[in-house]
Amino acid sequence: MQDFNNLYSNDQSVYSTLHQLARAHRILEMEGHGDMSLGHMSYRDPEGRGMWLKRGNLGLDEVQADDFILVDFEGNVLEGKGILHLEWPLHSELYLARPDVNFIGHSHPFYTTAFATTTAEFGPYTNEGVWFAEEGVPRFDLTSNIITSVQLGKEHANAMGNSLAILLRNHGCSFVGSTVQDVTLAGVFLERACKFHLTLATSGLEYTLPSAEETAFKIEEIYRPKARNNFWNYYNRQLDRLEK
Repeated sequence: MQDFNNLYSNDQSVYSTLHQLARAHRILEMEGHGDMSLGHMSYRDPEGRGMWLKRGNLGLDEVQADDFILVDFEGNVLEGKGILHLEWPLHSELYLARPDVNFIGHSHPFYTTAFATTTAEFGPYTNEGVWFAEEGVPRFDLTSNIITSVQLGKEHANAMGNSLAILLRNHGCSFVGSTVQDVTLAGVFLERACKFHLTLATSGLEYTLPSAEETAFKIEEIYRPKARNNFWNYYNRQLDRLEK
């Protein structure tokens, strides 16, 4: 493992953020996002040099604060040691297209990937789905392959638009946030919402969406900053119990 303090001795706040992002990886593993050593999250470098991306060949459950490499938006490794994920353009092009985004996740959770394989429209049927209600959850249909080129990265970012998540056909999903807690909750809530979608679709029962007015009210009431902190702390307590 690399000595992060030597890599970035001038800004311990970056190390602190990556410590939280490492925990976010492990929380997502706990919540069904694990797929061997696949999947990765990243953090926009606060000095504008690029992004801190999880190094390759690690499962989400194995990530620690010193398991990140600094990569510029052209794919050059600036600091750190380890394998660069082939899908780095997925991250770089989203950061370039979305100045509101500071954190990005990409993974292959079971229910989300299954739902992404269908043609069904994602909707805010549950509180978890409400997280994505303002911009919806679009699909990236151009390919089911991994996003390893800048052009595919641009297409992926364009398809995502201003949404907080996107389904990748027969592949998985990407999700974003301005904070580490928000990107983590986006990943957790997307998988829970897709599981509900699939269960609902196989029930044989009639079902309806809540009204737009109710959904708008839920967005304001359920996901206030204090509540988001509460949910983030809850998942961290779960992780502590699991890793104890």
